[in-house]
Amino acid sequence: MALSVAAMCTLTSCGEPQTPPSEGSRIGFALSFFKSVNQTQKPVDNIVVSPYSAGVALSMLEEGAEGETRAEIDNALNGCMFRMEKLSEGDTVIVKSANSVWINDDFSVRNHYVSLLQKDYEALATTLNFSDPATLQAINNWCSENTEGKITKIMSSLSPQMKMVLANALYFNAPWADRFDANLTRKSVFHGVSGDKDIKMMYRKGKYSYAEYQGCQIIELPYQGGRYSMFVALPPAGMDIDAIMPYVNESSFNAALGMMKPTMVKFSLPKMKLETGLSLNEVLKKMGVRTAFSAAADFKGISAMGPLALDSVAQKCYIDITESGTEAAAVTVAVVGLTAVRPDPDLKTMTVDRPFVFFIADRTNENILFTGKIVNL
Repeated sequence: MALSVAAMCTLTSCGEPQTPPSEGSRIGFALSFFKSVNQTQKPVDNIVVSPYSAGVALSMLEEGAEGETRAEIDNALNGCMFRMEKLSEGDTVIVKSANSVWINDDFSVRNHYVSLLQKDYEALATTLNFSDPATLQAINNWCSENTEGKITKIMSSLSPQMKMVLANALYFNAPWADRFDANLTRKSVFHGVSGDKDIKMMYRKGKYSYAEYQGCQIIELPYQGGRYSMFVALPPAGMDIDAIMPYVNESSFNAALGMMKPTMVKFSLPKMKLETGLSLNEVLKKMGVRTAFSAAADFKGISAMGPLALDSVAQKCYIDITESGTEAAAVTVAVVGLTAVRPDPDLKTMTVDRPFVFFIADRTNENILFTGKIVNL
């Protein structure tokens, strides 16, 4: 099972790290997961993760955990549970989440656990032979179908020791409220940490919600309907983007958001398509989820058969940012097994031609669907 979380970025470049996020905040969970992912990756690696998908997968796992195992997962989730909710907004914005549980046919799962996943998470429950190659194909096909073909393979193998796979798939497709003019897109240079790279840069001038906070430029790019937005945070030129990561927290996020106001901005953003994949075992351990991976794991809420432990957590993400909008997808799986122009007077300019952070947020329910740190293109 793979869990991934992407975090909002609001930045402060100096001073002491601020207080931890308040308990029960999904934003706090997203930020914590994002920073933990960043700690496990190389400085030259792009990061694109989905906090929402990770949150759903972890929540389904927590439903079957007991004792210290459950407490550690609950703490990592910041006290939040990500049960099924309506994500779609209007006719033009497509946001959908799907869940499934795949059970090895030699393994007995408690009926109340499966019923809970079906009721609260609308999960598809399927029992199959994990030794049959067709089962692996069925899981991957489910992922492809629920991400509109953007993520076609989440698992490369199954073994008889694996007894259950929990999966969440998330798909997002939304047009900008104000589209970029494709005729203005032209070649430019992105100054990545591994060197300069020729890219296609999109341009637009308009009134955006914008702020300058502790030296960083932050802009909100709304999608049609107004519920969803992409936020882009750009550190000052010459600053190592990882230098700001210790200060990414809910307090600074709220402070930066509170400073944002309508401003005329001449804005440029790379046109890009990225795919990433991560094993999240070490990420979760950094967040305190340790017992679940050990012989001391307590998953008696899932099955009386055992001993059971969390074998692996993985996530794959896809994002495509164009002049018309954004398409993104994520799959998180958790595997349980036996142990074993002439400027205007007030015009701001924001040129995203160097490492930056983004996140796609649900403004209504304070969910972070996707987030990323882009250091090379």
